[in-house]
Amino acid sequence: MLNIWSTEAWSLSIAAVAFGLLGFFSGNWFVASLITLGMYILWLYGRLLKLEQWIRKGTKASEVYEDNGFVGIIIRQLHQQKKIHNQRKRRTKKLLHRMNENISALPDATVLLNKELRIEWCNDPARYLLNLRSPQDLGNKLKNIIRDPSLLAYMENPLVQEHIEINSPVDPKVTIQVRKVSFGANKSLLIARNVSDQKQLQESLKNFVANASHELRSPLTVIWGHLEMLEGEQEMSKSGKRSLRIAQRQAERMKELIQDLLLLSQVESYHLAPDEGERISISELKTGLLEALEKYDDRHRVHLDFPAHMFLRGISIEIQGICINLVENAIKYSPPDKPVRVRWFESSNAEYVFDVEDQGSGIEQEEISQLTNRYYRGQKSRAEVSGSGLGLAIVQHAANKHGAVFKIVSEPGKGSCFSVTFPSYRCLRDDQQFHAVPPLANH
Repeated sequence: MLNIWSTEAWSLSIAAVAFGLLGFFSGNWFVASLITLGMYILWLYGRLLKLEQWIRKGTKASEVYEDNGFVGIIIRQLHQQKKIHNQRKRRTKKLLHRMNENISALPDATVLLNKELRIEWCNDPARYLLNLRSPQDLGNKLKNIIRDPSLLAYMENPLVQEHIEINSPVDPKVTIQVRKVSFGANKSLLIARNVSDQKQLQESLKNFVANASHELRSPLTVIWGHLEMLEGEQEMSKSGKRSLRIAQRQAERMKELIQDLLLLSQVESYHLAPDEGERISISELKTGLLEALEKYDDRHRVHLDFPAHMFLRGISIEIQGICINLVENAIKYSPPDKPVRVRWFESSNAEYVFDVEDQGSGIEQEEISQLTNRYYRGQKSRAEVSGSGLGLAIVQHAANKHGAVFKIVSEPGKGSCFSVTFPSYRCLRDDQQFHAVPPLANH
């Protein structure tokens, strides 16, 4: 620093001497000051011009030069910052290269989109599943390359459902599952995976269950008819009557299981589009629920609140299945002297909620997430209750099919609350029209 100021002091000293000599010999001190000041400014301007040229060329290390004055400080600081910047740039480049390699190695197609849904980056699987090419398609809008209406509607409003399934633009025989994940400032990731094998397996399983259940109904009807005939026999022994009652209970259980399997197969068939379904009166659902509860001796403890002014758009038998399964579940798993509250109401978000609250033994938190699994029987106290183990699975799939959210809130010793919240686009009051929502499902 002292060397820098000494250099500048020497420059000023030389200027002062030049000023004195010019003034002494010319006798005009004003002209001498202008000449001296002009030369000093030209000398500074030359140094600054040289600095500007070096900066304009990118502060290259091979072209750096020495300057012992204050310009030298700027040169050295810029040179040091350039070295630090280059080091950071190399580290960032290596990191991005490793990240690109890792993401490109993912089996799922991954596409980076900006807020305008323009493609900023995509990996190799995106070429085989979405027909996207890098770098040719970078900067283009997704809708200009993939013209699937359901995908575009989902990308504009991904909150309607978690993901969608569409046919691959590359091969219509390939089914892909697409999901949008938002991150950062107005950025999003489109993640697509091939689910053709799973889809075929699910279809095979659903077809098998549906066909098997349908075929079982005929022999079961014959068995049930013979059991009813035997019930009228007067000469049957006590042991025979006891065996008959056992057979009837098991036949009834088999009948309920077949009905549940058929309903589960139906609700798993496809995702219902927002503008699809029949007009369902909430108050009329009450009639079907009361008929289903006639087999329970303690049905009087069920308190129903079904408003007359509320309507839904959906599949009536599936909404009815949600109501019946949740209410029967509450009756089975709560004491016979405790009330069960069943109601439909409108939330603050203009959504319709079906709510069933019991005062049973409650459910452990770690068990709640497993209740919607097929045939899950739970803890011993719940496993002792008869049933197919499909009720809550049917509720979960039927809710998903209608874009609804199934929620379970419970605490051991304090009962449970089962609720299904239907989105506002399925809700209607009296003669109002349904909210217009673009279809998202791909049948």
